[in-house]
Amino acid sequence: MVLSAYAQKKLSKTKKVLRRFLQDTPELNRLIKKMEIDDEDYEICIELAIDDWNATAPHVGVTTIETFPSLYLLVLGASVQAMRMAGIYQSRNELNYQALGSSFTRANKTQYYVQWLGGFMNEWEQKKKDFKISQNVVLGYGGAFSEYLYIGYDF
Repeated sequence: MVLSAYAQKKLSKTKKVLRRFLQDTPELNRLIKKMEIDDEDYEICIELAIDDWNATAPHVGVTTIETFPSLYLLVLGASVQAMRMAGIYQSRNELNYQALGSSFTRANKTQYYVQWLGGFMNEWEQKKKDFKISQNVVLGYGGAFSEYLYIGYDF
């Protein structure tokens, strides 16, 4: 898919904010000394968040990266996808072993990802629902504006 220059700019900013929001930088990932999620995976997370937004009722039109109403909501939705992705990776690569009377566990962070995912998901679902309901009211009545109309800005 070819994105316009404006869409590329918004995607780039969203990835940058998402990476900082999740604290996913080599200098902050002291154990692995690299980014846990690469840029291509962040783009997938953003695309899935937008698709989730569009698939959630009430349907108030198709939203793209260019028209997404709030940077925070997009980062929150993409964070849900990133936590799922990282949690699946951790679960798949967890390894418990014992040798010479000592036991070791590798990649045992799944429960932490599940906890973060739960918090992010609850907030994402609630804010998404509230925002979309307010948009639906505005579209249906044409004059019953709410404060949600003004939270978006051109990021």
